[in-house]
Amino acid sequence: MLISFSVENYRSFADEQTLSLEAVKDNTYPEHVVSRGTFSLLKSIAVYGSNASGKSNLLRAFDFMEKFIRASATSMSLGDPIRGANCFRLDKARAKKPCSFDIRLLLGGTDYEYGFSVTEERVHDEWLYVKREGAKSTNPLTRQFDPSTGKTDWKLRGELKGAHDLIKKTRDNGLFLSRAAEMNVDCVKDLFLWFKKRLWCFNLASLPENLMQQTARRIEKDATFCARVERLVHDADFGIDRLSARRDPIDLSNEDTPKELRTFMQGLEDLKSYFKSNLPPGEVGDEDSWDRYEVQTLHRLSVSEDTVAFSLKKDESNGTQRFFGIIGPILNALDQGDVLVVDELDCSMHPRLTRKLVEMFHSEEANPNGAQLIFATHDTNLMTPSLFRRDQIWITEKANNGGTELFSLSDIESKKRPRKEEPFEKRYLEGRYGGVPSFGPALEDL
Repeated sequence: MLISFSVENYRSFADEQTLSLEAVKDNTYPEHVVSRGTFSLLKSIAVYGSNASGKSNLLRAFDFMEKFIRASATSMSLGDPIRGANCFRLDKARAKKPCSFDIRLLLGGTDYEYGFSVTEERVHDEWLYVKREGAKSTNPLTRQFDPSTGKTDWKLRGELKGAHDLIKKTRDNGLFLSRAAEMNVDCVKDLFLWFKKRLWCFNLASLPENLMQQTARRIEKDATFCARVERLVHDADFGIDRLSARRDPIDLSNEDTPKELRTFMQGLEDLKSYFKSNLPPGEVGDEDSWDRYEVQTLHRLSVSEDTVAFSLKKDESNGTQRFFGIIGPILNALDQGDVLVVDELDCSMHPRLTRKLVEMFHSEEANPNGAQLIFATHDTNLMTPSLFRRDQIWITEKANNGGTELFSLSDIESKKRPRKEEPFEKRYLEGRYGGVPSFGPALEDL
């Protein structure tokens, strides 16, 4: 489970800011908290704030860390830029310094803290702390780059002491963690696999075509999963009775197929062939993972038991499409105990429906494995003590230097801290907590 995540000098974040999922002492909603050893960890976090205050940048930081760790050893070459390492640009001094990311996880009773700092050109620092259950904390990895000499100081200790040969195999623009995991080093395997298989970052601001395809692939292959999705889609009151998904092959030789689509699909076929011939077994994915799927929604006629078929993509609303796309990853997360990071979770969906998605994570029955949901939203209907504790509501706002500050309602100084049963939404919109826009005369004087 996720304990905390910190980011510094990245996009709108200047000073280090930390999102903590450690529950404060509060007897409200104990079912929203998972106990793991000495830790009490929250199942969900909602992030609020005005436009351009940094909500999306916080979630982008998660996404950047996950993607860079996965790509570092296998998809990048010597000299490739580290794309997405965008530093804080409102301070000339900071603009030359690396972005920094740090994450703390509890995996199988082991407490990991791992992080790195990077510019577009190289990795500057990398560190790892490990505390096994019943043992003291150790620091197996320290990597420090000195810009004045152009040299990197490495220290491998304890469980990584015998892995010095991997230092020469780690590129300046690559992470030791990724290289060590690729070489099957036991100390870091669980940590790397968490990023690869247990952390999922999505943005629902645009139509989630890839999510819809992933959900469609699962329901076509797994009848039990299909039944679960069907029940949720039906009970969400979209008027949908059943679902069906089928492969939708595109005939590249058909002249009626648009030229742009034929060119794209041919490139995809070439890419598929490349990966098949260049990646080891098990890395390509399922044989049909490159296929496209057509999803049909079946609506029952009002005067009979017959149904009529609609195309999910062509006929259904944006909210229906987004719900179908995200419900697959949500069910996977609940089944596996994954961490789901979602920007604009409420996009195109009714507030009551978004609330039900959050409640699935709070439910001890629906979420027995400690899955966690972190999402950004402007939907203040969700900002209520009937859904969240104070430590589950976080706010972003701009400091005087233009950098993002991040805090929870529980972090507000005691004299101004909200009461447990306070109308959070009303007080937030009044500006009591911060994180709301301050308009200029052109808007304020209307």
